[in-house]
Formats: sequence, structure tokens, C-alpha cells
Amino acid sequence: MTPAQQREFIRGFRGMSHSAVTIVTWSVVTGIAMAKSTLTVQQAIAMSLLVYAGSAQLAALPLIAVGAPIWVILVTSFMVNLRFVIFSLGLQAHFSYLSTWRRILLGYFTTDFSYLAHLRRFPKPETKEELAADPEHLRLYSMIGFQSANWIAWQIASITGILLASQIPNDWGLEFAGAVALVVIIGPMLDRTSAKWAAVTAGAVAVMTYGIPYRLNIILAIAAALFVGIILDKSPKQRVLS
Repeated sequence: MTPAQQREFIRGFRGMSHSAVTIVTWSVVTGIAMAKSTLTVQQAIAMSLLVYAGSAQLAALPLIAVGAPIWVILVTSFMVNLRFVIFSLGLQAHFSYLSTWRRILLGYFTTDFSYLAHLRRFPKPETKEELAADPEHLRLYSMIGFQSANWIAWQIASITGILLASQIPNDWGLEFAGAVALVVIIGPMLDRTSAKWAAVTAGAVAVMTYGIPYRLNIILAIAAALFVGIILDKSPKQRVLS
């Protein structure tokens, strides 16, 4: 790593500090939830390291506990994580020059925070001329800094939650803390009219279909939100409001 690459890495690493409280809160809640589920400590730690997607982990845990079919667990996790498909499309133009395995690795480490932090700093991908003038790929090292800080904070807090879960009473309201953390994460993303209406739709559908088996209300809520978001995104009025 060159001195310039080190500077960009450190800048990106430090840039995640403003999100540290939210990341740690959400990951501790996720770790405790895994430890208090039917998973063993070893399985919970493995899930934290391999899955690395808090919302999908929490969505899968109750399904695992009731012995839901594997396809229901996979479909639910996929639907909950559909936003990462959008993230991938958004980052593709920024890092298309990387080899396949490096893009896969970058995809694993990408989170809501690192994605937003990168696009906030670099709204537009580099042109061919800019890439040619940047042989050290400094933007990539900035992104790696964002991702490294996020991953380290998440894993330390998540594993801490797993290991200390037995010391935490069940009446501490951890589900509420997790919900608050999610609101903090999602709030900044609702910067378009379509996104706001999609969020409202998801909440309404999730509540109205709460009683159906296997938490399928989550899938219905996501599908409804996607439909509303796509329809509004294509409307002339939405483009004017944006």
C-alpha cells in the first residue's frame, strides 16, 4: 500500500466514526438475538461472520426457531436483502475495472453505511481519463477504509452481544433498541418521494398481514414496497419532485 493509498484508507476508516454508535447498537442487538435463539454460540458467531447482514439474520432467526422450510428462510433473507442488489448496481460503475473475485469480496463487505458514505463522497464514477490519471485507485482504498471500519465495529459488537447475552435480562427491551437502530439507518435513505411512500407501504402491509405463518408478511411488505417504489419512480410527477 502506497502512502497515498494509506491516507485514503485512513480517511475512509475515520469517516465511519459518525455512524459507529448506530452500527454498534444494531450489531449488539443482533448478536444478543442470535444467542437467545436456537443457535449455539458457535453457530451464532459463524452466522455473524458469514452472513454479515443484520436485518436478514433477524428475519431468519424466528423462521429457524419454528422449523420453517429452508426455501422460506432463503426467500425471506433474499427479499430482506434486495436493497443490496440496488447497492451493487450503484457501485458497479465505480468498480467495474476490478477483477471478478475482487468485486465479489467488495460486495461481501458492502453495507448500507459504506455504500452511502462512498456515494456521498464520490457521487459520480471516474471517467476513463480520471482512471488513467489515478493508477493507485485511491477511491477504492477510501471504500476499503469505510468497509473495514464498518466490518470491525460490527463483528466486535455482534460477538460481544453473543458472548454476553446470558448476562442480559430478557426485559431490557432489546427489540425496541433494534427497531430504533433500524430507523436511524433507514431514515437518511428516504430522500425521495418514492422511497418515503415505499416505506409507508411496507409498514402498512407488514402490520395488516402480521398474523400469517412463517413471517411471510415481511415478503409481502417488501414486494408491495418495491411495486410502489418502481411505479412512483417512473412517474413524471416523481421526477419533478426529485
